[in-house]
Amino acid sequence: MVMQITEAELAVLNCPKTNSPLSLSEGQLVSEKDSVHYPIINDVPWLLKNPLHSMVDWTIKLNHFNQVLTDEIRVLVNEIKKSSGETARRLTLLCEGKVRFQQQVTQLVAPILKAKVASKPIYDALSDRAPHTQNLLSYEANLYRDWVWGGEENNESLDIIKKVIDEQSINNILVLGAGSCRLAYDLHCSLTPKLTLANDINPLLLFAAKEILWGDGLTIEEFPLHPKAIDSVVVTHEIESIKDTPDNFSLLFSDATKPAIKAASMDTVVTPWLIDIQPFELSQFLAAVNHYLPRGGQWINFGSLVFNQNRDALCYSIDEIKDVALKAGFEIEDIKQNTIPYLKSPYNAGYRMETVWSWRAVKVKEVQLKKELENLPDWLIDIEKPVPNNRTFQSFAFSHQLYLDIASKVDGKKSIKDIAKKFAKERSIEPNEATSMIKDFYLKIIRESH
Repeated sequence: MVMQITEAELAVLNCPKTNSPLSLSEGQLVSEKDSVHYPIINDVPWLLKNPLHSMVDWTIKLNHFNQVLTDEIRVLVNEIKKSSGETARRLTLLCEGKVRFQQQVTQLVAPILKAKVASKPIYDALSDRAPHTQNLLSYEANLYRDWVWGGEENNESLDIIKKVIDEQSINNILVLGAGSCRLAYDLHCSLTPKLTLANDINPLLLFAAKEILWGDGLTIEEFPLHPKAIDSVVVTHEIESIKDTPDNFSLLFSDATKPAIKAASMDTVVTPWLIDIQPFELSQFLAAVNHYLPRGGQWINFGSLVFNQNRDALCYSIDEIKDVALKAGFEIEDIKQNTIPYLKSPYNAGYRMETVWSWRAVKVKEVQLKKELENLPDWLIDIEKPVPNNRTFQSFAFSHQLYLDIASKVDGKKSIKDIAKKFAKERSIEPNEATSMIKDFYLKIIRESH
């Protein structure tokens, strides 16, 4: 069954570049202003400002995945030749599973390589890249949890959200960071809105969801981190297709911080397990969430608060969240805390209990959406801009100059003691500190060479 772009979906989609309405034309979405074209890949609208750039990015990620898997398979083949008994059986199962997995993932992502896109120059493949923390297998385990063995966690997650959400006036739901879409699907079936948009930036997860919801199902391998037994080293899952996919449930590939949806067109935005892992400072991200909602619209959050930020000042505690949200135009109602199982695979020897927070926030004021939020700095995208001589580069240059100095002192005659003595004198540091630094550096080289 083909996933159709419905009239309800088309009515809320917008060109992320020109902020103008979109229409269907020859299998693509086209903006009414400037005729900007956006591909529909595997029936999923691909709405990024520079779709070709993101396609190149994910193609590179697919190539990297294949290189890594090919290397892992080659190593396993060699290890099998030197093994026997149960060890040989375990390695054989693992090797065969990885061969199948490589084929499965490549087949799922292959539509990107075949997509029809209006021809235009690609000046670089940097803008509209996924965050550096995102690769094809990011949150891969969530796929198995969503559609195979995660019933307990899925049900608890749905119940927690339903306890904070206002169900009285829900028409359009936007789920940001929907992943493989089980929670978005469960919310849609439970709340029966007029439209649910499940949005993500990982094509593997969205394409897997598409096969389960509209296709013939999905065969995929799971590799438990700590398998309970040899037969759990790799587990083949035959995920059946959903027989009756509900109407007006749609998938969307877009960046939550670069809206491809009309302002104030959604009355409910859900962010499951998202606000702490997205790459931008929280108030900047929430400005985008604010864009999607009218005054009085609701933002439902659910998940952990383990912020993925380099600066401690931006790794907010639960006690700070209300103030941060208020600056972004949201008034948070009661915050609830729950402890639930996280990725409790029956094939894995371990799992963890996770503390999650949930809340309903109401939009009380408009905030201005920053025009551009990039995962990469401007000077890396625009190659004519100067590279800043900032502390990051200065620190990098200093530390690597030290390592170059240490490496250059190796002449086949001096001992570590000799090198450390000279290094300490030149750098005015304690001999013991120099010895420790040099030993650590040489040890790192030895480990990496093996």
